[in-house]
Amino acid sequence: MGKIDEKEIFVRLGKSDKDALKEIFEAYYPSLCHYASHFLGDHDQSEEVVQDLFVRLWEKRERLEISLSLRSYLFRSVRNQCINLIMHEKVKQNHARKIRDAIIEDAAVEDYYLEEEISEAISSAISALPEKRREIFLLSRQEGLKYQEIAVRLNISVKTVEAQMGLALRFLREKCKRIFLFFIFFKNISSGIKGF
Repeated sequence: MGKIDEKEIFVRLGKSDKDALKEIFEAYYPSLCHYASHFLGDHDQSEEVVQDLFVRLWEKRERLEISLSLRSYLFRSVRNQCINLIMHEKVKQNHARKIRDAIIEDAAVEDYYLEEEISEAISSAISALPEKRREIFLLSRQEGLKYQEIAVRLNISVKTVEAQMGLALRFLREKCKRIFLFFIFFKNISSGIKGF
């Protein structure tokens, strides 16, 4: 499209001539879409940018001032809109990343405090065991002794060790059941968050 045609079409556009807009659209639409796709790498998004440009062109037709050529104005507008889109997308991605990192960090802090609470609850429950039962339990769980070794060390029968361990485990399960259930529930939620 020559310079004279551009000026004439621009004047017609300013006078709300829809045919002028149609001529500009037909002359520039394919090349503007192609230009936009160099920035965005997405055909649909590129078409959307160019279509938005033509909508704005029509809306601003009466107060539009073009200092250079119409062609330059259109290509510069597409470039600016593409850059704005890219920047907006980066801001959105950075924001989403920051939110995700903050959630993961909060979950890690919660894990730490939750594990502390569980550890305290278990210690408290073990302390509440009768003395002999507590001793048998600790020899088994902390020192890793077998029932036979505990029986020899404490000079009691293996049956007594088994019975005392059974009672100790039942007591601890009941005492810590609520906090264990909460811990399992919380762990499932936080691993779901980390997959986010």
